[in-house]
Amino acid sequence: MLTLRQEEILDLLKKRQSLRTKELQRFLKLTRARINQLIAPLVKQGLIKNEGKARATVYRLTDKRSLDQLRRENWELSKKVKQMESILEDRKVIERAKEVLIAQFDILPTEAYRKLQEQSMDGGRSMREISERILSAYEL
Repeated sequence: MLTLRQEEILDLLKKRQSLRTKELQRFLKLTRARINQLIAPLVKQGLIKNEGKARATVYRLTDKRSLDQLRRENWELSKKVKQMESILEDRKVIERAKEVLIAQFDILPTEAYRKLQEQSMDGGRSMREISERILSAYEL
């Protein structure tokens, strides 16, 4: 997945064909070390190539098609990350509600989960909504 700074570097290279480290430093207002950290994965992925050594290094794009493909993949991965974060947040709320049910009714975790499922299905609400209601009822 590309960082915003890496995308900036790729955009600059797309516009200018080639850039030296010093130029990237000036445009991005970053240290040479940070630029090298950002560029290394791009070179490894084959998105850019470097010519020369040390301070005389010149960076160029290798293939514009792969850049577009990588951006698309980056966007899709970002979308999946957001979905996974949402699912994880749902699980946290559900687990907390289960703990309340276990403590309140002295039942097993599987029974608490089953009760949440039943309430969800009977009420046509998500398990997270049911869990949030339980937590707010017990002010947790």
